[in-house]
Amino acid sequence: MGREPAPRQAERALAWPESGLGRTLSAVRLWLAFLVGAVLATAAFGAYPSALAWLERSPGILVGGQVPPEGRELEAWLSDRARTVAAWRATLLTETGSFDATFAELGLTLDVARTAHAAQLVARELRPLRRLRTKWLPSAEISDVPLALSFDPERARRRLLELAPALHRDPSDARLDLAAHARIDEVAGRELDLSGSLQQIAHGEREDGAAFRIVTQQLAPRLTRELLAAIDVTRVLSSYETDFAHHAGPRAINIQTAARYLNGALIAPGETFSFNRTVGARTIERGFTAAPQIVADELEPGIGGGVCQVASTLHAAAVLGGFEVIQRRSHSRPSGYTPLGLDATVVDGELDLKLRNPYSSPLIVHAFLPTATRLRIELLGQDAPGKIEHLFEVKEKHEFMRRVVVEPALEANHSERHQKGIWGYDVLSTVRTTYPNGQRSFRFYKSTYRPVPEVYWVGPGTDPRTLPPLPEGAQGVEFGADSAGPSG
Repeated sequence: MGREPAPRQAERALAWPESGLGRTLSAVRLWLAFLVGAVLATAAFGAYPSALAWLERSPGILVGGQVPPEGRELEAWLSDRARTVAAWRATLLTETGSFDATFAELGLTLDVARTAHAAQLVARELRPLRRLRTKWLPSAEISDVPLALSFDPERARRRLLELAPALHRDPSDARLDLAAHARIDEVAGRELDLSGSLQQIAHGEREDGAAFRIVTQQLAPRLTRELLAAIDVTRVLSSYETDFAHHAGPRAINIQTAARYLNGALIAPGETFSFNRTVGARTIERGFTAAPQIVADELEPGIGGGVCQVASTLHAAAVLGGFEVIQRRSHSRPSGYTPLGLDATVVDGELDLKLRNPYSSPLIVHAFLPTATRLRIELLGQDAPGKIEHLFEVKEKHEFMRRVVVEPALEANHSERHQKGIWGYDVLSTVRTTYPNGQRSFRFYKSTYRPVPEVYWVGPGTDPRTLPPLPEGAQGVEFGADSAGPSG
């Protein structure tokens, strides 16, 4: 074979070797050339001593995106940054809006010791060649040591629990609008998922302006449209009516408002029904108004006065429907709209009426006003198991006192009777059920009605002996009044 031309031989000499050994030798030659060039350049410009000093300062290393200042301990500098990190702002994102918080409030703090240790490890691992390369090649790689943050879940938990009430929404049960002949679908509620939200913070962003998703979990309603559709509203378990013709005005408004909230409520089989939960808070915003209610044995204005008549009417219908009465308290005085033993007093947020549906079918509450001054409550969806009657017996009577209260607005030696006195009673109620086969069952419960004092308002300096003689049932005279909670 003939020899290659000279140009081809020169080209092959300059080309990268194809063998592994050739590639290794080429890499060595390149590094040697780089080192020689670097030494010559340093010597030429007289920069060698300053380069060594620069290497001692760990060039190419940032900590949290910043260059640690010269002449200062790294830990001291990080301690200052810890205060800055604590004030970083975070946004807590929810389904309906957002809340602000600081990193400190979320339990996120800079771990000075861990961050300093990580920076020192990186500096120690940098080789001199890499440092030299970083010096002479400004575009070379920069090592940025991230800030190490610690997480205190207990502190974050406290902040999240502050938000919990704003995130909470009670589920809304399916309802039947008997007046409009319409079914209203259920609406799921929600509440804070504390564990899930803590996980979002624990594994989320670690920079100023970070956003964390707040997790909620669904609260299922107890009564659904499907269950509602199964109710036969033509079957009436029981009903009861009360009259409020003598309590028109504000009390009538509260009775109508409470009946509206109560109407259409479903009671599932075996469910314990809460009057307060169903009717809700008695506030001006929800349609209630100021009306007389019982406070310390006397009638005084209060928001929601009259709601107790709705509770009493429901209690009477439930007793006559064979319901189990889980929680109920009689009024402090006999009411004029139900017999002794059938009334029930409620206090918003304090005293409730709770009834349990003992039947295998759901029931619906129909609360409405057949006339402008009468309230009727029906329990629909179930036939009565038999004839259910309520009977009561007064076991003991208690005399009342005359209470004399000085009213500065009245003239001296002037008096007026503010309240009539009423006997107190200990009452035993009997619920008797007669079944179609003639058998009977009985249930008993007690009610206590405290004596209602006769109250006279008198002007300053009035001699109580000038008042009319004590009426029948009054056992003496007392002065002033005790405080007690209200009832409607």
